[in-house]
Amino acid sequence: MQLSPEEAARALAAIQTSRETMRSAIRAYRGHYHLWLWGAIWIAMAMLVEFRGFAGIRMLPWLCVAGVAGSSVLGFLQSRQIRTQVDKRFLGVLAAVVLFAALCPQVLRATAGNQAIFAYIGLVTMLCYVISGIWFDTYLLWLGLVMAVLILVGLFCFSGIFWWWIAVFGGGPLIVTGFYIRFFWR
Repeated sequence: MQLSPEEAARALAAIQTSRETMRSAIRAYRGHYHLWLWGAIWIAMAMLVEFRGFAGIRMLPWLCVAGVAGSSVLGFLQSRQIRTQVDKRFLGVLAAVVLFAALCPQVLRATAGNQAIFAYIGLVTMLCYVISGIWFDTYLLWLGLVMAVLILVGLFCFSGIFWWWIAVFGGGPLIVTGFYIRFFWR
């Protein structure tokens, strides 16, 4: 089957219209709240460890549970405005990434410090952002790549101020991206 130039142009215009409509829906219906929520959680996690040490580390899972609960509420509210099917293949890919990421340290019997463990979990999270960006919209791809680089720079170049680095360059990009999506994304 051969497409004429006019048919190809119409198909590309339909794709662009669909993309603009989806971006508008995400911007209008709480897509940015997820980024703000997780940016605040990243900042809270880093500051807890910085100021409370091991006691702060023990609180990190509770912050993650609160984040998942908050994300679930936002997702429920968003699903009332944006009606899309859940892509089971995408969820399967994310589940596989998380499962393999959880098994890797066990198989390697790796022992690492708190900063390296946090960086590892952050990198796995950013891999999920990259996959989401490839699957859905490129802003998540770029956000995941930039934050992965920032996490590695903090770990290897600024280990003395790692938790401050993560607060600013871990939570910060999420919050800034949320503002970008909410107020400037077209």
